[in-house]
Amino acid sequence: MLTATCTQMAQFFVGDVVTLKVGGPRMTITDVGPVQFADGDWLRCQWFDDRGELRQDLFSRDDVKREPRSISPGSVHLRSYASPIRNAF
Repeated sequence: MLTATCTQMAQFFVGDVVTLKVGGPRMTITDVGPVQFADGDWLRCQWFDDRGELRQDLFSRDDVKREPRSISPGSVHLRSYASPIRNAF
């Protein structure tokens, strides 16, 4: 009888939600694949920073962990932003 052992690397796909293992914002993977400057597949991720600006960067598969797509109500932190529109009344 033959038995095989297989170490399966974490599979990441476009649309997956991840965070850095060291902490940070929730990010959405927008591209998975090779880059010119390094070996292996890399993850291009996008997220919104604290000011609401869209950010993007590349990360190694080893640096991120998968997160659930939905956010539980207890972990949501609302931020208020100053509105440029003022009440004229």
